[in-house]
This record gives sequence, structure tokens and C-alpha cells, in this order.
Amino acid sequence: MTRRTVHRLIPVVFNDDWGSHVSIASVTGRRIPTEQPESELWMGAHEAGPAGLVDSPHATLLDLVAADPSGTLGEIADEFGGRLPFLLKVLAPGKAISIQVHPTQEQAVEQRQLSGDAVYVDDWAKPELLLALAPFEVFVGLREFEESVALIDRLALADLIGLAADARHAGDPVHALLTAILSTPPGEVADLARRVVASCVRVSATDDEFGEATAAIVGIAEDHPDDIGLAVLLLMHHRVLHPGEFIDVAAGVLHSYVRGLGIEVLANSDNVVRAGLTAKPVNVPELLRIVDTSADGVAGRPRRLSDGVEIFDSASDRFRLFRIDASADPIALPGGGPRIAFCLRGRVELVGPTGEVAVVGDAESLFLPASTAAITATGDGELYVVATPAD
Repeated sequence: MTRRTVHRLIPVVFNDDWGSHVSIASVTGRRIPTEQPESELWMGAHEAGPAGLVDSPHATLLDLVAADPSGTLGEIADEFGGRLPFLLKVLAPGKAISIQVHPTQEQAVEQRQLSGDAVYVDDWAKPELLLALAPFEVFVGLREFEESVALIDRLALADLIGLAADARHAGDPVHALLTAILSTPPGEVADLARRVVASCVRVSATDDEFGEATAAIVGIAEDHPDDIGLAVLLLMHHRVLHPGEFIDVAAGVLHSYVRGLGIEVLANSDNVVRAGLTAKPVNVPELLRIVDTSADGVAGRPRRLSDGVEIFDSASDRFRLFRIDASADPIALPGGGPRIAFCLRGRVELVGPTGEVAVVGDAESLFLPASTAAITATGDGELYVVATPAD
């Protein structure tokens, strides 16, 4: 494959304060600990952090796609407005990321018609898929109402018990209880958060799911003291994803990623609404408008497609994630259209129809335009490929 048909990427490292000093450096083989926290490693064409290109007249993947949308994206160029529809990340939170939710495309368009760029910056939904490379702790989706009530009763917090009683007869009691907690007057938030944490310390000693969830909330309080999000977490499912497990997070799913190391694929969008555990702006009314109280993120493990090829199923129309365990036997690279290939570990050779070779090693990645359809992988490595969904 020549320079015109495959492009070696230079990923972008982000240094958010919620990142890890160890995880991304361990993947990329750099010195540990890093001087600054490293939160994300981006491989894509998003305006906020487009990957650089090696040995190319274009500085970034964003520039490459913009210069020739049809040539790089193929038949999906018009469908997605000349934008690469997905973004690939290595995600490494060292402490909890904000409680947040993403809109559907219809919700984003509707709000932008009303308020311009005040809430959403583009017209896209932002579905996500998170795959654990190491144990990855998350809060995702809202519990059934009676389950939240059982935990609140265990905590013996009178005001939350009262809020739950008031919410019980609402058409959507889960939404009513979430609304009530997020409507706590600002002057009362710190006191509520402190009492929630104190009660969680007591319950965390129990050997059950509530014990694990409350212990996680106590840990999060170390980094986000006096935050209303600590009370919101009581209403959410707590999970620890083991390596190889994933969650498919559609629009409307309330979530907060706590800590771990994973691969994340998402739509190439910046549309996010936050409600807690953050110093960034929150928008409680919009979050309450778009949150789906019945959605909790579909969890699963990959599905085998063929020898050496697995797929991580997603409801998204923007991406599919595949994992290839390369071996001596050639494996046809799955997916069509534009693709990003990321070698987590080992060494993989990608061979085109006329015999050209591109080699990727530990933490190296490539962009393959839509024209590079017939490619096989050989070697001894673990390769992740992101593509658009097949028809």
C-alpha cells in the first residue's frame, strides 16, 4: 500500500486533570509515571484533536479528509457531510468523569434550531462504545425505581426517603426522583452530599452490590467533594467491566466513567450535557429533557465472526468495532468504507491486493481510505479496526 492508500497516524494525547499518570504511557511504551495526567489518546479527524499524519502533504487527518471527502470517505461522504463519522480513543480516567448524557440527532437538531450553538455544537448524536482493556469501573444507566428506593432506605437518609415517596406516584418515578435530587437548592447541596457520603461509608461494609456501589461513591467523593453528583450516583447502576467486556452507550443513557483503561469508539461529535462531578458547565434542564430513564447501556462481550475476527455489536449507525488476533494465516480486514486500524500490541502486517505492505506495532495506528477495501492482516498482534456499519 502506497502513501496514497494508507496513512500512518500520530495520535493526540489529552492532559485533562481526571486522567492517569500510568495507563496511556503503559500502552505507548513511555516512561511511567508521566509528568502530567493523560486522559485520552485520540485517533481521528475531530476538530478538537485531529491526528497528525506521517510523511504526508497534509498536516492532519482532518485536513486530508477535507481536501478529498469523496476519495477518503467514499460513498458515505455525502451522508455524513464530508466528515469521518467516528473517532477512536484510548480512554484512561484516573478519577471519575462527569455524569453526562448525549442527545439523539433529532434532539440536537431541535435544540440548535432554538438556541444555535448554546447547547450543542453540531447536529449529530454521540453514541459511544467502551471496551475494557483493564478492569474499568463505570456508573451507567438508571436503576429501577424500587431498587433505588431500597438503597436509599439502606442509607436511612430522611430527606431522600421523602423525595422518593413524593416521586412514587409520578408517571415516571425514576425521572421524578432524579429531577428532585438535581433540584436541590444550591445552598443545601454540600450538606446533602456530605450526608450521602457518610451513609455510604457505613453501607460500603456490606458484602453485596449496594456495598460495592457505595464504596465507589466514597472513593469518588475524594475527588469531587460536596457535589450533587454523589447523590445522583445512588440512582445509577455500578459496574466493573472486566477485560474484553464492553458497554454500548446510546443517546439518552446517563453515565460516568470512573477509572480504568479502555478503547472507546464514538460518533465524531462534541454534543454532551453534564449534571455533576465536573467543574465544566452543567445543564440540568436539558439533561432532564433528553435522559432516557429506561436505558442503561447494553453490556456484552464480542461476537465471533470468523477465525481471528470478533465484532463488538453496537446500535450506532456511525461505527463498528472489530478485534483481530493476527496469526500466520492471512485474515481479511473486516469493514468497508474508511477505516482506522490500531495495533494494541504485537506486530501486524497489512497487505493490499497488489502485495504492498504496511506494518503496525505496539500502539501504532493507520487510516485506510474507502478505496483500500481488499486488505489482509498477518503477524502476531492484537489489532482493532473501526469502520462504518455495513448495509
